[in-house]
Amino acid sequence: MNGDTSTRGYDRGGYDRGGLESLLGPNSLRTDFAPIVDLLTSETIGYEAIVRGPEATAFAEPAALASAARAMDMTVDLDLFRWEGAVSAVEKSDALQGVPLFIAIEPDSLPHLPDRGTLGAGTAVLQLDETSLIRRPAQLLRAVADVRRLGWAIAVDHVGVRPESLALLPLLEPDVVKLDRSLITRTPSRFTARVVNAVAAYTERTGAIVMAEGIDTEEAVGVARALGASVGQGRYLTEIHRPSPDASKRLSTLNFRTSPERGTLPRSSPFQLASAGRDAKPSTKRLLVEVSKGLESIAGESLQTAVILGSFEKREHFTVPTARRWEVMASRAALVGALAVGIDSEPAPRVRGADLAADDPVREEWVVVVLSPHFSAVLAAKDLGDTGPDAARRFSYVLSHDPQLTVDCARSLLLRLPVERTGM
Repeated sequence: MNGDTSTRGYDRGGYDRGGLESLLGPNSLRTDFAPIVDLLTSETIGYEAIVRGPEATAFAEPAALASAARAMDMTVDLDLFRWEGAVSAVEKSDALQGVPLFIAIEPDSLPHLPDRGTLGAGTAVLQLDETSLIRRPAQLLRAVADVRRLGWAIAVDHVGVRPESLALLPLLEPDVVKLDRSLITRTPSRFTARVVNAVAAYTERTGAIVMAEGIDTEEAVGVARALGASVGQGRYLTEIHRPSPDASKRLSTLNFRTSPERGTLPRSSPFQLASAGRDAKPSTKRLLVEVSKGLESIAGESLQTAVILGSFEKREHFTVPTARRWEVMASRAALVGALAVGIDSEPAPRVRGADLAADDPVREEWVVVVLSPHFSAVLAAKDLGDTGPDAARRFSYVLSHDPQLTVDCARSLLLRLPVERTGM
């Protein structure tokens, strides 16, 4: 399905969306709509908006055009063209109304989108690249929470390219996990098994939908289903897809469980979250140090699929031995962050640091969060204000392996990392 969408030259949110097309030539960009197909019935149950460049050029391929736009720092321009084209086509086409419409938008582009409520709740699916999860998780959490309030669903694209993205799926809680085409085409390996296991663990817990891209042959349909996908897209599916069933039935495969509350960002500190409805136990620092080391040991075996976050009250508590342990974890995990009063922006190599504000309750908390596809745990302790020997200082603490609490505590700390540091 395709459409000639030409809403050019508009200034949206202070951004002039016309530079990319001016470079490639007048009317050189066009928006098409790739069908998303049920792998069992071959019925079209949704579409993805894609932008192509001039025909008979390399930029006719959406991926090549996107790569060029990124290299020229014109991704926002391309995203705005895609958005305008999608909105315009929905207004004109009955086939696009009432079915999920996937639109790839970078987080930096979201503030420039005009009238984000134009597409109805339950229809728009914000598609995010998996590298965004790794580079800018805190910013991405805020962007996702913003669009979820509009009733949008979330899809994460290219899952399986980098193992780090698997660790961050629970933090975003996407409604759709899109497996990268490389998983369809290459010979199964241990890495393939890691991806399948991690995605299965996430989808079993959340009910998210697994979608495969790059289904270009009949054989690829079987591979995609074996990997856990129920829907897909690709050249073969575009050729064989059948028209959507009537509106009362065509959402059967993509019935999202999303809600404005899903992915809500916590306002409370980790200890406030952990102690709500749970018994907090008293302990000295001596015991909690060993509990923390135990969690760190598990996290260190994550093979790049863990998020590890900690708060240490004051900079001096992030000792030299602690820094060495966290440096090792940072070399193995997807994301490692340390928070404390007066801590540096990088207190150890590859460890993202955050100084705590004067009124932040986390200044009085000792927290260790470990989140991975198959393990979740949080130690959240509140300083009881003792003086005297450091090892004898008392804390009130909660130790929990509840997955949702771990996610909430991870979000609580992650949102305190400076946005500019999440671009590492």
